[in-house]
Amino acid sequence: MLVIGTPAPKSPEEVPAEKAIAYVNCNIHSGEIEGKESMLIFAREVALGRHDDLLKDLVILLAPNMSPDGNDNLGTWRRGSQFTPALVGTRYNGQGFNMNRDMTKLEAYESRAVVEVMNKWDPVIFVDAHATNGSYMRHAVTYNWGLHPNTDPNIMAYNRGEFSRKAIGPDSYLYKKLDHKSIPYGNFGKNYSGKVSEGWWTFEDYPRYTTNYAGLRNRLAMLLEVYSYDDFKTRVDTQYACIYGILQTVAQDKDKIKALIKKADERESARATAGISPNDKVCLNSYLTTLDEIDGGYVSVDSYAADGEGRVTPTRTEYGMDGFKTAVYFEKEAVHHIPYYGKFVPTGTEQMGALYVIRPGADDAVQLLLRHGITVDRITEDVAAADFEWFKIDTLGTKKSLYEGHHMNVVSGDWTASKDLTLPAGSFVVSTAQPHGSLAALLLEPKSVDGLVSWNYLDKLIMTEGACYDRFMTRDSSTNARVVFPVWKFREFGGIPTSKLTPVERLAHDETLPKPITSGRTKTAP
Repeated sequence: MLVIGTPAPKSPEEVPAEKAIAYVNCNIHSGEIEGKESMLIFAREVALGRHDDLLKDLVILLAPNMSPDGNDNLGTWRRGSQFTPALVGTRYNGQGFNMNRDMTKLEAYESRAVVEVMNKWDPVIFVDAHATNGSYMRHAVTYNWGLHPNTDPNIMAYNRGEFSRKAIGPDSYLYKKLDHKSIPYGNFGKNYSGKVSEGWWTFEDYPRYTTNYAGLRNRLAMLLEVYSYDDFKTRVDTQYACIYGILQTVAQDKDKIKALIKKADERESARATAGISPNDKVCLNSYLTTLDEIDGGYVSVDSYAADGEGRVTPTRTEYGMDGFKTAVYFEKEAVHHIPYYGKFVPTGTEQMGALYVIRPGADDAVQLLLRHGITVDRITEDVAAADFEWFKIDTLGTKKSLYEGHHMNVVSGDWTASKDLTLPAGSFVVSTAQPHGSLAALLLEPKSVDGLVSWNYLDKLIMTEGACYDRFMTRDSSTNARVVFPVWKFREFGGIPTSKLTPVERLAHDETLPKPITSGRTKTAP
């Protein structure tokens, strides 16, 4: 990673208070190389003194090559929508992970390194550079902000509105320098059907994606998807203009951005005194609807005429001597003014807990929380608790298909109020009155589609019996297996004396990473 500044700080403590820190991430999918190439050009220009004006207000963290193993694993025709250059790297890292699906489970070395940088340097924005492999259009780039419903609403509104307009929209360097018109990321049709009449649909809101993860941490995020059918130079120039315009906007609006972030973090931490609000809901899953806040829920997609089946498809394709595609052609240009599905609405929620208590033995899960920068305490001696909740599991299903090395869990059941519990010494306590409180709650809620349960972090404890847990054990209605959820939830912050808590900094446990995976791939989305 390059740390760029005038002067370049050796640590976050050396960053002047009046500056903002921006994180630019490139080559997470190393077939999509435009970010890497454009930002190396930018870094060279910095060395020549060409961006000193920008660096008066910014410190830039630049990771030009997040996936070095994937980058060096060169091959031809890795991306069917990208004709040049002939040789590019792979979508996956050396372990076989798609790191843009790894940000909650953090199994890849590179993903852990990214979050470590976020924790240490606390950038106000995370920019992730990609190239789309989706629908045919005439836009050189599409973009998106953090999409998860638990993103701070003020940050999300600014990110997708004023910031996007200045950074990549009509007021941006991209428009003024290259005359490129951008639109929010999407594809024609529901579930990638390609049907124009069904609208323009964005990708999933799961925090396992980098930009959704950054948004859930109360920071700005920007996904950049240059159009892969454009020639290589156009894609690199476009990505450069996009990122440069974003950096310009961060420099211009740094005080406003910092104020938004400060208020969002303070709202999370204020739960310690204000308590849990009825509005503190954890989104477990969601559905996609039109984003009416922007242009009444519609978007104009500069593309080509649809065929008889309502899809945009080439009328002619050219191939080179090696048999690979070199160009695609269409009958005529067209603009499709269609609904834009860009807003996620929760389909299921849970009231956020004030405290989540994890029983002893969950070291892998706790280590993951620590990697995310979440504060965790440990109970030093047995504690008698009065009012609490335990999760009564009805069904514990495991998906048959392998996804990113996992057979993911799907849980049903409900939290049940109870009294009188002895919390054993060695239990772990997570408070949601901290800057990453919303992220912590999402990871710890059992029915979350992107949490510790779904990613198998608690499998062993769910199936473990013990006399002190018998009262919380139920039988899976589908398998008749005895199961128990190893986390208790407290609605109030005062349930555990602070005198009996000690901070957990790290755990000494097996750091062995998962074996490389070779199946369970997904092909769509950023």
